Amino acid sequence: MRRLKESERSRLREYLLAEPEINLFFIGLIENNSINSDDVMVFAEESGTDQDMKWDIVILRYYDNYVLYSYDDIFPVKKVVDFLKMDIVDSLNGKASVLRKIAPFFPHMKMEEKVTLRLDGLNETAIDKGKVKLRLLTPQDAGKIVELYSLSKDCALNYGKEKNDYIAERRGRLAGEGIAIGLIYKHRLVSVAEIAADNDITGLIVGIATHPKYYGRGFATQAITALCEEAFRRGKKHICFLHENSNTTSLLKNIGFEEKNQFALLH
Repeated sequence: MRRLKESERSRLREYLLAEPEINLFFIGLIENNSINSDDVMVFAEESGTDQDMKWDIVILRYYDNYVLYSYDDIFPVKKVVDFLKMDIVDSLNGKASVLRKIAPFFPHMKMEEKVTLRLDGLNETAIDKGKVKLRLLTPQDAGKIVELYSLSKDCALNYGKEKNDYIAERRGRLAGEGIAIGLIYKHRLVSVAEIAADNDITGLIVGIATHPKYYGRGFATQAITALCEEAFRRGKKHICFLHENSNTTSLLKNIGFEEKNQFALLH
C-alpha cells in the first residue's frame, strides 16, 4: 500500500470522477485538504508493470475514518483488511460492492447501504410559474425551513437533537455554498428542496419537504426542478441523492434522475 503524493492529486481526482455519485465525500475532502497531511492521507494498492501501473483501490484516511473506492472492485481484500487493522477504525464508507468484501472482517460494525440517484442535466421544465412563486432561500429562512420539515411526514425531524441546532445547521449551510429553493403558495412556504455543495462539481440533495396540506399537487417536483436548475447554473455537473427506501425516488426519476451504484457506511 503506497501513500500518494500531493503531485498525484489530479490523477486521483480523475479516478474518482468515474463515479462521482459514489465519491461525493472523497472528492470533497481532497478538494479542501492536502492529500498528504497529518489529518488527511490517501493510499493506493497498485498492480501491473512500471509502464502500465493501475490502482486496484484507493483509501482515504480522515482521522480514524476511512473512505474506500475501487473502480472495478478487483483488489486484494486481505491486504486491505490488514492495512485497515493497523490502526483504529471508527467508520468505513464508500462503494457498497467494495465494503461488502470488507464487512465480514469487522463483525462488530453495522453496515448500511443506500442507493444513489444522479442527474446530469434537465430537459424542458414543467414549472407553472403563474400559480406559484419559487425563490432562493436565505439564512434568514432557516427557521421556516425547519418548521416545514417538522410537519412533513416523510421528513419529520428527530427532536432528540435540539430544534435550534437544526436551524443553526441550515443557516450555516445557506450562508456558505448550500442552495435551497422554496415554493410559495398563497404567501406561505409550502415546499422546500435543498442541496449541499459537497464538492465543486457535484451537489447532494439533503432535504425535500412539502406541507401535508399540499401533498399531491406537484409542488415538490417544481421545487426540486428549480433547485437543480439553480445548481447547474452555478456550475454543478451532477446532482445526487442517496436513499434507503424513499418515496422521493419515483419523483426524482420522473425528473430525470437515474439509479446508479450503491453507497455504504460501516460503523
